[in-house]
Amino acid sequence: MSVGKLTFAQPDLETFRCLALAIRAAREGGTAPAILNGANEVAVERFLAGKIGFLQIPQVVEAALDTVPRAAALTLESIQAADQAARRAAARAAEG
Repeated sequence: MSVGKLTFAQPDLETFRCLALAIRAAREGGTAPAILNGANEVAVERFLAGKIGFLQIPQVVEAALDTVPRAAALTLESIQAADQAARRAAARAAEG
């Protein structure tokens, strides 16, 4: 089976802001990825319910990343706490 030629380019992080936020969370480490995930789930849920626009998703996620404190030590409890705090922050951000 032949696939053909694959080419890759640098992603446009201005256009794909959620990708830029994911890279940021990965670089920060600790509970930042859990914060990103929890906030993204709330933002997408609000979008699907028609409560926010598609382009507001990265704004909601970024608001949570900017406000929820991180924990460096990864325990199940710290991840769950970060996720819940991110969901609350994202819900507030989505309300405007």
